[in-house]
Amino acid sequence: MRWAVEYYEQADTTQPAEEFEDSLKRHHKKLGAKLRAIAAAIEVYGPQLGGGLIEPCHDHKGLWEIRTIFNGFLGRELFGFDGDRNRVVLLHGYVKRVGQPASLSDLNQASDYWGDYQETHQISPELPEQEEQS
Repeated sequence: MRWAVEYYEQADTTQPAEEFEDSLKRHHKKLGAKLRAIAAAIEVYGPQLGGGLIEPCHDHKGLWEIRTIFNGFLGRELFGFDGDRNRVVLLHGYVKRVGQPASLSDLNQASDYWGDYQETHQISPELPEQEEQS
């Protein structure tokens, strides 16, 4: 089964995971490239990906994370699997220094987004091809 990777969209139309990825393009390009490569692999393998590339977040039901390290920084992108719709829903992300504790506020925020997604199933709309290329 192939999984579609989508962005959770809040009621105000912001997409926290997409904003996170945009900030990576400005401040942590290599980290962002590694996260995007793992997200592409999730499309093919879903929760079977393994290899330490994705892990469930303990104490946050339904929440998973992509984790990658580059140059002393750890990028974490949080997501959930919507098996009914074959979707991987990207929720939120953050960067921290290797060795720093996990950000509970970021994990709780992503968990809140996942709960909202489960109620609304709101994802970012697909752009027509010509808009994507501009």
